[in-house]
Amino acid sequence: MVEVNIEFLTVDPNSRIPVVVLKEKEGETKRILLIWIGEPEAFAIDNHLKQVDVPRPMTHDLLKTVIDTFSVKVTSVCITAIEDITFYALVKLELNGKEYEIDSRPSDALALAIRSDVPIYVEEEVIEENGFIEKESSKDSKEQRNAKDVLEDLDDELAKHYTV
Repeated sequence: MVEVNIEFLTVDPNSRIPVVVLKEKEGETKRILLIWIGEPEAFAIDNHLKQVDVPRPMTHDLLKTVIDTFSVKVTSVCITAIEDITFYALVKLELNGKEYEIDSRPSDALALAIRSDVPIYVEEEVIEENGFIEKESSKDSKEQRNAKDVLEDLDDELAKHYTV
């Protein structure tokens, strides 16, 4: 497993669908993984990252409150697989010394991870086969570029593969 951070959220200029950009936390290559997500989840992630106060709890805030109320601990989340164009994730929980893995959409797992301040992982195979090496993201340049440039460099065929 590879630990990643949420680098930023953006909107795919072609599909107008929100994209969460995950970036490898350690290592020389700093691979990035793009995951297209729904608008409500993007809103929830973005608001939390920007520390925006909302008048009523969002769904992920409610989930975190329920988890805390019953003394369950979120230990990590992991993007585990991709089938066709659908990513899969697990939320890892601990209760009374016993560990549980709960199936989740990546966007929900990410929203919960940032609220729980826990590590975010991607299985090596997933990032290896579906990620980009940041410094190789440019078609025309050998200099290192930031992750935002990757979206600009996606050709139409590649964008179709990742767009839901």
